[in-house]
Amino acid sequence: MIEGSLRKLAEEGRLDKPIVLWGVNGMTPEIISWLRTNGYGEKLLFIVDNFKYTFCQQCQGLPVYEPGKLKELQEGSVAAMFAVGKNHVNIRKQLEAYGIGEIYNLVNLSEGKVLASCGLPYHFEGRSKGKKYLCYILAGYDPALWDSTLARVEAFQSSSVDYCLVSSGRYVAYLDEMARRNGWSYLYTETNQVCFIQNMAITLHPHAEYIFKIDEDMFIGRGFFGRMIEEYHRIEREGDYKIGFVVPVIPLNCTGYVSYLRISGNKGVYEQRFGRAYRCDFSAVFNVAETAEFLWDTMETFDGMAEKFHENHGYQILGSYFNIGCILFSRSRWLMMGKWPEKPGESGMGMDEAYIYQDNIENSLAIYEVQGVLAGHLAFGHQKGRMMEYYREHPEKFRIT
Repeated sequence: MIEGSLRKLAEEGRLDKPIVLWGVNGMTPEIISWLRTNGYGEKLLFIVDNFKYTFCQQCQGLPVYEPGKLKELQEGSVAAMFAVGKNHVNIRKQLEAYGIGEIYNLVNLSEGKVLASCGLPYHFEGRSKGKKYLCYILAGYDPALWDSTLARVEAFQSSSVDYCLVSSGRYVAYLDEMARRNGWSYLYTETNQVCFIQNMAITLHPHAEYIFKIDEDMFIGRGFFGRMIEEYHRIEREGDYKIGFVVPVIPLNCTGYVSYLRISGNKGVYEQRFGRAYRCDFSAVFNVAETAEFLWDTMETFDGMAEKFHENHGYQILGSYFNIGCILFSRSRWLMMGKWPEKPGESGMGMDEAYIYQDNIENSLAIYEVQGVLAGHLAFGHQKGRMMEYYREHPEKFRIT
């Protein structure tokens, strides 16, 4: 089968470009041998693999690298081939995300392109300083919170980070002006497609290797960016699992609330009132409106509690679904999943969250929670009416100090 596919590609003149192989498996030596025997040996550049590069530096004399090596190639300049019967979609979408146009699965040459692109018009005021870190903030629909949420990003921004305000489906003059005032970028589309606009935000900041995604209803505190970056790199050095994404402790989150209750000493009181605190979206924290108010009541002020959390050290692995209102991930991880999933004709709302979680599972990637950083989330959708009233009645709790 493999030789037949290679012969077919040769007959059709598809082996004339430089060739990159994907993956080290039992068929890799056979592919290399055939290409060398039939006069294509000089076309072989290298092998890329998501994991095996860590212990396999070469195969049949061909060097093995992590996929980031593909960024050194000019887009459209090479052909990539692999031979797998399963997991081919994940391989193909990652290669497509790196800009490889000619991709051949030698087990099934009939496979085609898997990534969809909405290709929507967008408007971008770019003020990037070429930083290694990017923070994009999805905003435009909760203006009543911006004096406490976006103002916190403004107050606690880091000089190490490029910032981009992003509004999907609308232009917002307030966001445009805030971005201008701070030297941030502003990106918006007239069509609401949150996955497309997130992909554009990252694409338009090509120097960013690490990326914060923050929603407009999230509260961050002093030192948030520096501590999250520091802990991310610590996990890179020490972690037992490769990183899917890294998160702060978030009280109103289907997973993070248990960490918050434990660290703040409120787990017993919570369970007396709302039952066992399980990490899942079927728990009371998501389904009972009063839990949001309870969690915010445990803080005299958000900044005061965030300062206490800075005294904590370490991280833990979270083993269940996570609401991604505030996460830090790498560009290579974004490319591994084939970027955020764009589906023309759909808004993309919620698809990003489910998609990255499923991709974590398929690639054995972990969610790491930093114990020394707190981020607040006002409310889930069905709690929003009650909690907006709470927000207005307790300005001192949310005020920047």
